[in-house]
Amino acid sequence: MQVKLHYIRSKFDVVIQDKMPHIKVNEKNEKSVKWILRLLTIIGIASSVIAFSTWYHSMLFSIALFFIDQIFEQIIFIHTIMLVQPLPQNWDGNKWTGMIMATNERDLFLGFGFSDKLVGNDFFNTLFAWNENENTNDDNIQLSLVQEDKENYSVYIYPTVQRTFIERNYKVYERSFDKRKNAGKELNVLVAQMCFCKVFPMSPTCAYNCLKGNSQNIYVQLFDTSRVKEADPLTYHNVILGDQRSILFKNILVCSRSKLDKEKNPMEYYFVPKY
Repeated sequence: MQVKLHYIRSKFDVVIQDKMPHIKVNEKNEKSVKWILRLLTIIGIASSVIAFSTWYHSMLFSIALFFIDQIFEQIIFIHTIMLVQPLPQNWDGNKWTGMIMATNERDLFLGFGFSDKLVGNDFFNTLFAWNENENTNDDNIQLSLVQEDKENYSVYIYPTVQRTFIERNYKVYERSFDKRKNAGKELNVLVAQMCFCKVFPMSPTCAYNCLKGNSQNIYVQLFDTSRVKEADPLTYHNVILGDQRSILFKNILVCSRSKLDKEKNPMEYYFVPKY
């Protein structure tokens, strides 16, 4: 069991581990800590020849050295690795212009509309990279539609930490980081990833209202909106399919912001988009 007490300037953590207080320090500071321990040893030896005026001064000095030494002995060095989820190469959020709903009377399709083919293709290729190039999403990607207020809803789509890539690489590093050979050290795995998020206006036929309460599977697709002009409703029918591929989502989150759970939906809960 580990309980974090506090965090000071990103330098170290003080935690309760196995009912004992420990200080966690990045492994880059290991040499400095070792030199401090050596210095304490030298001070302890030197103090044996120092004559204090009273016996209790000597005792207090020895006790202080003992406790300082014990504090440094409880330090755990953190070995950190970074796992990076696939990232887009040509992202431009301004080119993400809308969400498109479609149906063939049997299946539902949710389209991501992009006015730039390069950006759109890069976005869709990133989704497939997150999904291990498969056509069915098995908890590799999280897609959420969140109502922000009466006039707006946001769309979140990002890779999950349950992806095979994360679990596989974590196990590889965990095996290589043998605790018996690395006594007093701890492995810390960080995951770097991108979350695509944008706010869109609410309407009776918007994606949020169409999918609220939906229990059907949803196919996510890419649409080309380069011939659509926002100020001209007559061009709204110029939306065309941008890619023949699709990704099947069996579950997506559709709810208002007040219904978000900070434990189950931390990305949506803590990252509130500006609009």
